[in-house]
Amino acid sequence: MQTGCEDAEQIGITGRYEGENIMKHKTLCFFKKESGDTIVLFAGMFVVLIFFIGLSLDIGMIYLQRNSMQNLCQLIRENRFTYQDTIRFADNPGEASYNIIDDAMRDNGFDGTVKVYFKEEQPVSNYRDYRIRTQLSEEYSFTFARIFGLTTTTITVFLDGRETYGEGGDDVVWHPPIQVTEYNGSYTSKSGGGYVYNNHDFPTNWDV
Repeated sequence: MQTGCEDAEQIGITGRYEGENIMKHKTLCFFKKESGDTIVLFAGMFVVLIFFIGLSLDIGMIYLQRNSMQNLCQLIRENRFTYQDTIRFADNPGEASYNIIDDAMRDNGFDGTVKVYFKEEQPVSNYRDYRIRTQLSEEYSFTFARIFGLTTTTITVFLDGRETYGEGGDDVVWHPPIQVTEYNGSYTSKSGGGYVYNNHDFPTNWDV
């Protein structure tokens, strides 16, 4: 026969065990929740890390492609004296400039869009002054960043050049047989060959 004291002791022991079980259960639930939160956090950080790695690789490729296009523009500057007289004595110097530049780009493997701006000041009998801008544009297709919805971007580079011709005084220089308004403007390459001419299209930082 158990006494009241024994009953109380038994109840105390049972209560202690129940309390310990409850604490163990709570502790287990806590660690499970923490583990789940950690997995979610790690997964999120992993996605962000992959995004930045992929974006960095694509940016590196864009930089290399842009640098290659700038080198092509430099070819025009380095070889400008080769075709200087061809432009200077052309009946249409704007078209002649475009043809020379476009041929040079295609010969060097460029498949993008070639745009040539040409602007000559109203010439006088003993002096000529004209500017040429070579502009190259090409589409870059994202590789790693495509999974985040980025598909393509356009890379554009340009190079400006200028020539003055004539010593002034009593010198007489050759002039094209047509007015400058008939060849000033932009010449943009078309897919498959040829170009589109726009006599009102000039770079925004040129004074027209």
